[in-house]
Amino acid sequence: MLRRSMNGGGNENGQALDPQLHALAEYAATQPKGTSSSQQAYDTILGAILNRKVRSGQRLAEIPVAKSIKLGRTPVREALMRLEADGFVTSEPRVGLVVASNTLETISEIYEVREVLESFAARLAARYARPSDIFAIEQIYNESVSLTENHDTLQLRLLNTRFHQAINAAARNDQLSRTLRQLVNRLRLSPVSIFDSPGRPEEILKEHRALLDAIIARDEELAASLAAEHQRRDKDTRLAQLARDIVTVAS
Repeated sequence: MLRRSMNGGGNENGQALDPQLHALAEYAATQPKGTSSSQQAYDTILGAILNRKVRSGQRLAEIPVAKSIKLGRTPVREALMRLEADGFVTSEPRVGLVVASNTLETISEIYEVREVLESFAARLAARYARPSDIFAIEQIYNESVSLTENHDTLQLRLLNTRFHQAINAAARNDQLSRTLRQLVNRLRLSPVSIFDSPGRPEEILKEHRALLDAIIARDEELAASLAAEHQRRDKDTRLAQLARDIVTVAS
């Protein structure tokens, strides 16, 4: 009975993995077990999406995914529902759930929301940051200096996320941090990185320094203003990159 339930009445159990999900299966095999099967399924599928192990538009059917990550259908179903709610997967007619892709309009909308929320987070950080928060943000900034000089794009992307997460943590608002984390993850679906734009990494370094100084000085207005401007510059950079890619493909 259990075998028939897992197969949905079919014979998938005797078939090979979906070739398009081989990278997902390989990724899942490297991941530690989670606190629950549902959380493990969510973390594994999300990690595979963010690490480009499954491509945008890839169908994520419940049974093949469960087979690929070696978990039951119920936790996989729950994980896919959460991923859909978070915007990482979408439901398409006659297809089902697929990995989401960001359009120019979607990315623009995300940055418009981030501009408001990151500005508010910077204001709160200037108000509530503890010495330990300042130290953590300063450490991340210092790491980014040498990486910027060495043009280490991959590590800069990771540090950039950590820098903003540290500011959000200093804001002492869990709901705000959770919402911003979801928005940042959506942007990670983008095929381009702002750190690949010539000159932008150096600009980001200067903007981060100014933002950090404003937080240290407890200047809420300046911190909020700098954070908003920082997001506007990132938005313009990413949209310009994507627009160039569209023109290149079209030509």
